[in-house]
Amino acid sequence: MKKISLALMAAALLISGLPPAQAQEYGKVRALQERAAYVIRQKNDFVVRVLRSYKIPHEVNDQGVVVRINMNDRWMDVTAIEIVPMLREAEDRSRQVAAHELFFFTADGILDVVSALTIR
Repeated sequence: MKKISLALMAAALLISGLPPAQAQEYGKVRALQERAAYVIRQKNDFVVRVLRSYKIPHEVNDQGVVVRINMNDRWMDVTAIEIVPMLREAEDRSRQVAAHELFFFTADGILDVVSALTIR
């Protein structure tokens, strides 16, 4: 009888401890999702700033993603954008971001833009 009551008590304690653990994991997932959304917004804003600085006509969708750019009086659909930091070595041999190279992938090829603007 004692074994059964101990087993039931242990099960009750285990079950009662799960909701806080699940809530804690949900909180972590939510924080990661919010951070990812912030980083994506930051990336999209940076791409738009670079295009504006070079006066390159472009279109964005509702989420702020560049979906088309105009080069040589021709609109091209953008399928992907990659941002690659370009590093320089300082006197103390540390490396710092000096510029960013942006690659715009389209059906007609890859367009390359280099900008000294910072992402933040």
